[in-house]
Amino acid sequence: MKYSFLFVSLLLSSFLAVSGSPGSHDSSGKADLQALTSPGHHGHPYNHGPADLKGSYRKGVTQGYYLGFRSLADEMRDLRRPSNIPVTSGFLKTLYIDVHYMNQEFNGKFFNADEVDTSGYDEPIENDLYGLTLGLGLGGNPNLQVRIPLSISRFEVGDLDDRGFTTGIELFPNYRINDYVSWGVNIGYINSSSDFPIFDESMTNISFEAMAESSTAYGMNWSGRLSIGQYYPSNDANDESFWLFRGALALHYHLHENFTLLPFVRLNYSNGDVLTDSLWVDYGTEFILMPNAPWNFSLGIAGVGGHDVIEEGMEFYFSTKKNF
Repeated sequence: MKYSFLFVSLLLSSFLAVSGSPGSHDSSGKADLQALTSPGHHGHPYNHGPADLKGSYRKGVTQGYYLGFRSLADEMRDLRRPSNIPVTSGFLKTLYIDVHYMNQEFNGKFFNADEVDTSGYDEPIENDLYGLTLGLGLGGNPNLQVRIPLSISRFEVGDLDDRGFTTGIELFPNYRINDYVSWGVNIGYINSSSDFPIFDESMTNISFEAMAESSTAYGMNWSGRLSIGQYYPSNDANDESFWLFRGALALHYHLHENFTLLPFVRLNYSNGDVLTDSLWVDYGTEFILMPNAPWNFSLGIAGVGGHDVIEEGMEFYFSTKKNF
């Protein structure tokens, strides 16, 4: 009788340990992230995948490229058209084709502490984006810039990974006051979709933007861009709108009539609680080839600094621009 009781107790304890283990099915959804993403978890009958990382596991809106925060290559375009290139009478004035690769790694603060236990979790949450952006400049003054981003994304959380697709459209009607100052209204929409509910969402934004550029009389000049806009995310973690203020400054070093070095920095600030961080910096440099020709090309690298959740952020891009 004694041994039977011990055997039943041992069997019951084993059953409870298995049913309550981190790898078991969790009806409440508050599963341990370490268990969801550990290689040893895959041998369990209740195998988890990307779909088990719910949107509510994320703390809020993080400034990832997949959210539609534009490539810095789009921010630092020269305001002035080269004076030695005649303007055609057609409606199409410029054509943009950009190819870029972006990578971001997030720390555990990416997740909602009330939903996910990340105390023993030190694997990066990683996002890679392989993108192509098509753009058109239409009309004279005012003119309309249209950009269509098309990107393939890859999300990795521990040993779970999945590929998705990001696309959208951006409309930027703008008016040039003179050769050095212009302003416009930017309207954009972008959508990210994959098998990871935690990464899937859409973003709509409308912002006022003012741009200025100094004279090139001294072989070096500067350009600046100020943006004040409201963003409307739609996801399972947060659907509240927020204001975003951005100020960018670039220096144009004209090393040769066919070579321009363009270092730049951008300060970003949001005064709401929607974003996972309210203040961060983007920075980088761009090397422009043939800036005074009908076709010019840019090679650039950019990064993210001073962010509470983004551990590393890097962007490489190759951009082309055709003036008609």
